[in-house]
Amino acid sequence: MNDTGSSSAQVTVELSDCSAQDAAAVFDVLRTGFPQASPAERLGGADGSGGATVWTETFDISGAGKAVPPGDAGTLTRPVSADVQGGYLAVDQLRAFLASTFAVSGEGAAFGDQEKDVHLCLANRGDNP
Repeated sequence: MNDTGSSSAQVTVELSDCSAQDAAAVFDVLRTGFPQASPAERLGGADGSGGATVWTETFDISGAGKAVPPGDAGTLTRPVSADVQGGYLAVDQLRAFLASTFAVSGEGAAFGDQEKDVHLCLANRGDNP
């Protein structure tokens, strides 16, 4: 059973240790180019337990994302860590799309048979990530 259709176009993005404002800025940019496959979810940290907050959304990358004009993009208050997981091509497309708005640097990757996980650092263009 080979399901290379919609599942290979699904990319999960997790933003960690960032403010709600920064998470919204990144996800708003992604929503301009790709439909959400799942609603936004905030995991941990919201109840004052001291745990780290992780913001997560899944996007359908099967549609071509359009570049966001720099004037329309949100501004980050500080660099944001992003963990991106999905099919090889879909992750590459999402990373390229993010790079049209933010300064993106890769800080690690894990490769599997049909998926890869990439850890990225996102910053405002002109900032050092």
